[in-house]
Amino acid sequence: MSTEAAGDLAPPVILVVDDDPRIRQTIQWALEDEGFAIETAANGRTALERAIRARPALIVLDMRMPLVDGTAFADGLRTAFSEPPPIVLITGDDRPADKARRVGAYAYLPKPFELDDLVATVRRGVRARPS
Repeated sequence: MSTEAAGDLAPPVILVVDDDPRIRQTIQWALEDEGFAIETAANGRTALERAIRARPALIVLDMRMPLVDGTAFADGLRTAFSEPPPIVLITGDDRPADKARRVGAYAYLPKPFELDDLVATVRRGVRARPS
């Protein structure tokens, strides 16, 4: 039996990256309600700095962002980590599956998406990550 209670463990940190403040805030609230700790970033450059500084358990990533787009962000993650954190790509772009493959995403959701679908996808991604 473990001496550490489940309640003593820190919640997984999810990095939410989207240039739309309403989407960022909505995702943050939905994931916080599920017990996740959330970091946010409005652009890919800030997101990459935060991800490198404190590796998140999972990243929810918009494809189109200012300064550094989703593809360049994912390239930076692969440079920084031999095994980058899983990415859930959210995009309003055409051909989301192709874009998800390009960034090496664990999963993708086309915009607009249902919050329940996002939460379920994030939960699966956090559970599937290597320990």
